[in-house]
Amino acid sequence: MPSSRALIAPIKRLSEQMRAAAMPVIYLRHVVWGDGSDTGRFRDLYPDADAQFARSNPAIEVIDELQPQDGDIVVDKLFYSGFHNTDLDIILRMKDIDTLIVCGTVTNVCCETTMRDGVHREYRMIALSDANAAMPYLDMGFGEVSADEVQRIALTAMAYEFGEVTDTANLMQRIDNALNNK
Repeated sequence: MPSSRALIAPIKRLSEQMRAAAMPVIYLRHVVWGDGSDTGRFRDLYPDADAQFARSNPAIEVIDELQPQDGDIVVDKLFYSGFHNTDLDIILRMKDIDTLIVCGTVTNVCCETTMRDGVHREYRMIALSDANAAMPYLDMGFGEVSADEVQRIALTAMAYEFGEVTDTANLMQRIDNALNNK
């Protein structure tokens, strides 16, 4: 997705700030075994899922610019949500974390599904408007939809239904303020 390159700088700045403040940075990767044993219904939607998301495919790795650092946590997921059949909820509860900041791709798919699942588990959810990216959709019988339209609608739904939506600069300032007032 062309718009995803713009996410790198704000995510990198936020991750660096969080590490400096001893706040955990958690990465979610979409990974399957690649032999068809764990793709289930996902293969109906993406017939090449066994190859595209295979553990052996280098494309599933976090991009070089945002590589996990020592102490960061990487959680592998089989489907859209970071919570579905993963250890994410256990990890968060063990670390006494009650707020999640969601960024990455695809805004209205993995990011929004993780937000939905998080709010259902009583987490405070925050999505970053400038650190999430949507993709355009081809005409599926309802007309083409641009990435900008998808992004606008997804962020609006997230803000109305599942949590807070703000930009990275605002959130980073709030983190700084909270740390300085301790």
